[in-house]
This record gives sequence, structure tokens and C-alpha cells, in this order.
Amino acid sequence: MEDILGINEEEFFGFAKKYLSEAFPNPEWIDCPPDSEFTGLAGQPRQADPFVPQHITGGSPYFNRYMEILADLERRAVR
Repeated sequence: MEDILGINEEEFFGFAKKYLSEAFPNPEWIDCPPDSEFTGLAGQPRQADPFVPQHITGGSPYFNRYMEILADLERRAVR
């Protein structure tokens, strides 16, 4: 499905993933929620603290860690 700009959904999400994984460095992980919060969001998103998804989009290290957790959960589900 293409939109007005002529890019499809896959291209858009590819761009968004690359952008979020690089554009907001925070090497000190300042104000980062514990890893368990990311795991909780990945496993039970509706029960997660609303602060966690907001945090993921505000710092590339958090986004990347969340993507790692999602990939790990997906690998486990396939087994």
C-alpha cells in the first residue's frame, strides 16, 4: 500500500527503525527504566507502565534494547 508520498509501509517502518536506532544517542542511559520494564512491555504491552513506550522513542539505546528483547521473544516463540 503506497501513500501520497510514494513510499510503502515497509519502507516507512524501515526508515523509522533506522532513525530511532541512531538519532537519539544517550550513552549514559540517563533515566533509563530497568531492563525488566522493557521485557514487560514486550511480553505484555497493555500492562506496561505508559512511561516505558515513551522512553523507547526518546533514546536510541532504549529502542535498540527493546528491539533485541522483541527479537529474543520471537526466537523463543518459534522454537
